[in-house]
Amino acid sequence: MKRRSALFGASAAVGLPWLTPTRTSSRPALPEVRVGEDDVHELKEAAADLDAIDQRFGGDRLWRTARSHLMWVQHLIDDGTYAEEIGSELHQISGQLTTSLGWFCYDANRQEEARRYFSEALNTALLESDLPLATRTLSNMSRQSVDLGKPREAVRLAKLAAQHAASWSAPPRVNAMLAIRAAQGYSRGGDELSASTAIKRAWRYFDQGPSDRDPEWVLFLNEAELVCLEGMCRSDLGQYRRAVKLLERSATLQDIEHSRNRGMCLARLATAAVEDRDLDRSVSAARESLRLIDGGQSSTRNRLQLLVVRDSLTPHGSRSRQARETIELLNQHIA
Repeated sequence: MKRRSALFGASAAVGLPWLTPTRTSSRPALPEVRVGEDDVHELKEAAADLDAIDQRFGGDRLWRTARSHLMWVQHLIDDGTYAEEIGSELHQISGQLTTSLGWFCYDANRQEEARRYFSEALNTALLESDLPLATRTLSNMSRQSVDLGKPREAVRLAKLAAQHAASWSAPPRVNAMLAIRAAQGYSRGGDELSASTAIKRAWRYFDQGPSDRDPEWVLFLNEAELVCLEGMCRSDLGQYRRAVKLLERSATLQDIEHSRNRGMCLARLATAAVEDRDLDRSVSAARESLRLIDGGQSSTRNRLQLLVVRDSLTPHGSRSRQARETIELLNQHIA
């Protein structure tokens, strides 16, 4: 199968020799490439590696590389020569890379770009009838909507994702993720009853255990992460003491492969602890989260949460030396 050439982006490549940038305004045509199963396997592994790096370090340093990978896959789709079944797999990889790219942009606080890539991924999912991709993308969009201050939109997107999940009989872990996404929307909107109901539903699904049908993109939702997300919900609802217990438990459970999520958990713990009038715990959590950033974590989303911690500690700086020193540290490293 030979596809017609489409417009190829002019962005500089990161770490991809086949996309070496030129000084001219236009690029020479790239040679025709034959795509086989080995190529598809390598592309899938590269996409999975990007997601794994994101879980550990965050998306700030990933979105450019992911964009370049996506450009290459799109070139293969448009200009490559391959069998029909290979073409289907290339479209699937393109969709997964696009929603991952949206997530990396979201984590890097490039919100408009994130929404654009999420929209592209959703369009791809609908065109290709890729229900799992639609489910994943809508879940990502729901999480972003919470941070954008659109809790009702977050709930609608989570519910729509659940409808798609039902269409492909998604395993329990996927449904647990969608339930906690809805809970985050309800919590940010102040709907305590609906949030608590959704949280209970998430745990019921989660307690059914893993499945060999679990897609790679839901494996981040381990016990530590679900505890953390519940803690974030409780904090948004103003249940700070309960939130502190949950977030502290999550921070002790999370492994090194999910350090970015642990960093966010610690930052949210620090914020909730201030509201619970526990300055010692807040300072300890903030400094531990900051150590992860100093160790190479690159998540603007986590940095912004630590700025919230700094602002929460500021009224206490005049009477607490630890709070004052922590504020100074945060200003030096992330302000």
